Amino acid sequence: MNDKIIAHAKKMRVAADSTHAKCVDGGYRGEEAVGAIAMPGAHLGISMALLQLGFSPEEAFELVYKFVTKDGNPYCWHTDTHEGHHGTIVGCGHCNAAISKGEKYSVAGLDVQELLDLVRSAQNDRENMELVILDREHKEEAILVVTSTDYTVKPWDQENDVQFFIYDKVRHLDLLKRLVEYLNAQGKSVSYEALVEASDKQTTATLGLLGSSKGKPIYTVDVSTNEPVVEMVGNAPIFE
Repeated sequence: MNDKIIAHAKKMRVAADSTHAKCVDGGYRGEEAVGAIAMPGAHLGISMALLQLGFSPEEAFELVYKFVTKDGNPYCWHTDTHEGHHGTIVGCGHCNAAISKGEKYSVAGLDVQELLDLVRSAQNDRENMELVILDREHKEEAILVVTSTDYTVKPWDQENDVQFFIYDKVRHLDLLKRLVEYLNAQGKSVSYEALVEASDKQTTATLGLLGSSKGKPIYTVDVSTNEPVVEMVGNAPIFE
């Protein structure tokens, strides 16, 4: 697997674009969200973490929306073509699982549903909202945790039909740090450690619940140079 990941990382290496976010989903095609910060649920995932810290759905959306759009950047989220079929409420597995299994995320599923409804409404009514509708079947072979900051890896090599989950961990953590600074300046008492803990808990829940990710191998990938450095660090959990 290491050789396959190295080959994929070399071919799909792109410059980082930290003005946008996307989910860790392996189904982003071609020019969809290229270089964006890959993190669970995109910006919707950060709003979900704020729910765990006691914010209301409205606060969780508004605070993240205002933070990411203050410099003209969009609030990013996604669904897919499975939405509305086979019990899929939204095509983002991170959000969908939290609605049905909120206890695994330390949130109320109804609060996640309300948050999603707010995001959908904003998509129709506001500027600086970016929705990507993925059209894919899950074929991710592993979870790649990208540790570099200037370059990242596109998830789906459509030519060879190879998919990986991508998580831009370092860039995600930097974004959370800047969000905490913003929240504190707004008079909201939130610690960086608490936000990271909430995000990590919800990420672990999704990894262990989704059939596309549970039990899959996890690798760190550094694409700072043209020669990727790859290391296996474990496997995703398996939850029922």
